[in-house]
Amino acid sequence: MKKILVPIDFSDRSSDALDFAIEFCEHIKGELTLLHVLDFPSTSFNSAGEWNLDFAQSLYEEEFIKRVHSQLEEWGDRVMRRNPEIPLTTKMEYGSTYHSVSKEITEEKANWIVMGSTGSSGIEEIFIGSLAERVIRHADCPVFTIKGPTKISNMKSMVFASDLSNEQDIIAYKAKDVQELFKLNMHVIRVKTPHNFLTEEVAQQQLKDFAKRNYLKDYTLNTIEADYSDIGISKFADDIDAGLIVMGTHGKTGLAHIFGGSRAEDLANRAHVPVLTFKIPFD
Repeated sequence: MKKILVPIDFSDRSSDALDFAIEFCEHIKGELTLLHVLDFPSTSFNSAGEWNLDFAQSLYEEEFIKRVHSQLEEWGDRVMRRNPEIPLTTKMEYGSTYHSVSKEITEEKANWIVMGSTGSSGIEEIFIGSLAERVIRHADCPVFTIKGPTKISNMKSMVFASDLSNEQDIIAYKAKDVQELFKLNMHVIRVKTPHNFLTEEVAQQQLKDFAKRNYLKDYTLNTIEADYSDIGISKFADDIDAGLIVMGTHGKTGLAHIFGGSRAEDLANRAHVPVLTFKIPFD
């Protein structure tokens, strides 16, 4: 049974992500894990990264912890009221939110992640970044980033954004699975930017070659001009009222991330519709 991890912070975006995750779980007949992390200051950890209970008890009274537990149980009850047949686990961890989520992904072998995000920008994005960005960058499993109320049953089409290279063929395979699962029309898009020097003729030929070698069905081939790929993809998705954007990511880190960025993370910040990212395997 496929495992779906839903990190929650009880915000409106987490609520939207939970609603989406429930519907998605029903589609794939999976199981849900709701994870809430009490994220404390770094000074509360010892050199081994373990939580100092004395500090925790001095910072948070027992009644507060009980209230958080109660809130987590209420969110679990939402799942059971919607569909009592869904296998459900609720967990509360202490410490760094990102490291707790990463640990859960690894130890529980999560197959999918569904999380809400309001995005971040500028200096905050470069030096801190949102939790969703960090998960997209590092998680080996697919990640749904939810930006608002979303119903799978209302989705009619998806945008598949790609640079159309051979390494994207594995993502095309995944995209076709999603297309079939949700019964969507696929709109493949290639963004022409000042940085890739693509002519319309070359871009159209790349699109045709990509569709042919990946045996795409129920699709359209599209180009758009924009200063940056994430801007073009987001605009195209808005123009056609797409329900979902699918793309691959290399998960750049360190200096490569700061200077090169990541189209997937930028898009997850910018897009108004859900973004589903798949990690491109490294050679």
